[in-house]
Amino acid sequence: MSKVVNYSMANRGEIARFLPARDLGDDGARLLESMRARARARQDGLDAQEVDWGLSVPDALEELIAGRADSTAEYAGSAYYAALQIVIDHNASDSSTLASYRSPSTLFSALDDALSAAGVPADLLPCQYVYSGPPSEIGVRIPRPLEGSPEIGCWPLAKAGPAVEAYRAVLDQVDADLRYDLEELVKALDSWYSEWAEGQGAWWWAEDGSVFFSITG
Repeated sequence: MSKVVNYSMANRGEIARFLPARDLGDDGARLLESMRARARARQDGLDAQEVDWGLSVPDALEELIAGRADSTAEYAGSAYYAALQIVIDHNASDSSTLASYRSPSTLFSALDDALSAAGVPADLLPCQYVYSGPPSEIGVRIPRPLEGSPEIGCWPLAKAGPAVEAYRAVLDQVDADLRYDLEELVKALDSWYSEWAEGQGAWWWAEDGSVFFSITG
């Protein structure tokens, strides 16, 4: 079964203010109610598929906004990550799809190896940000899904620019079988980095702007 890799842009602080929820104001409170409705819909979909994580997505969301993630259910990590993705989606740009892969971890590991061999520094390799987990600003320790799905990644846009330059510089040194996927990753990173960099100083610009990755399937 394939897994879909999506990406969007969000400010880490906007997400962290919900985890735990604090000083939300009227707009934040309305956003939270929308998140709760989305969590119920997500759970309805899981119930229809007879998927049981031992913790419902609505309950996982309530725990996160209360500042905890302490369920002992074996697959609770999947519920927490599904709830976290709902919080991200409500604070992010519209999501775009990078690609669908049979095994994203295999693909990004191969890209790591190829880019490293071509001289790209370790702190710019893809696996570290595509699979980074939640942003560090979140005040709740969230357990990872037991079977690695869903997954979340986060990377500051300030680092995406140097990565785009480094990837483009070695593109012709990367094996042809990986080149298309690398080009698509470059487009994804550059699309948001360019807009973020050009908007510096604008009312919407924020230093903590980041690319968020979501892997589901």
